Amino acid sequence: MTVESVLITGTTTGVGRALLELYAAAGARVISVNRRRIPELEARYPAVRFECLDVSSDQEVDRLLRQLAESSELPDVFILNAGINRTDNDESFELSSYKSVIETNLYGALSFVQPLTRLARGSSARHVVAISSMVNYVGNPYGLGYTTSKQALTTCFDVWSRMYAGTDLVFQRVMLGPVRTAMYTMHETFPGWMVWIKNAFSVTPEDTARAVRRFATTRRRRLFYPWRALGLYVGMWLSRGLVPGFLRGQKTRAGHVRRLVRTAENDE
Repeated sequence: MTVESVLITGTTTGVGRALLELYAAAGARVISVNRRRIPELEARYPAVRFECLDVSSDQEVDRLLRQLAESSELPDVFILNAGINRTDNDESFELSSYKSVIETNLYGALSFVQPLTRLARGSSARHVVAISSMVNYVGNPYGLGYTTSKQALTTCFDVWSRMYAGTDLVFQRVMLGPVRTAMYTMHETFPGWMVWIKNAFSVTPEDTARAVRRFATTRRRRLFYPWRALGLYVGMWLSRGLVPGFLRGQKTRAGHVRRLVRTAENDE
């Protein structure tokens, strides 16, 4: 399969931006979807179609896809990458912070699924790629919304990849981590030993983009990337059951002032 057109969400930074640059350099027709405009990015890539909308709004996404379908411009590949991560778990838990992560990371991807399943089927395959995370297997006690959203996203795409097997809709999910994005740089959120491990096994957004692009030309259901980190995550997963308190939330203390919530975003 040769990708001629692609829609990518969350292209302002990180993996999404690396994907935009990679596909644009290859001459593909690129549609970039973000909640805010990035003038310098638009100036650098005049051939890219930039759409400004909230991916968690199913009405806005439905309107865009209908416009693309009516003008016969539906892309071959949808890479649903937009996401945010917040340190939302401490003793002064705030539901609004948790919900914002779920709405962007989970519904920001699912909002594309409903209209795609209702559009007229074509003769060629249309790939829908969800960018998920290795956090599915080890958790993140500091960002419960992120963990929950990625687990739910992976489950949905796992079911749909089987349900639509053999049809023109190919549902795929990419299990990433660690990648040197804005989310990765939230070092003060994690213990020192975890930062060292992340540094040892991390990869660049550019390397990740190349792996995702290759994956999107196949019908494989899932991609783990980077491969060298698989042993690390298996070990961490096993340690959760063997070591009390491993990768769990820390005990709170009375009168502790809520820390500043740090946010890392691919699309804001």
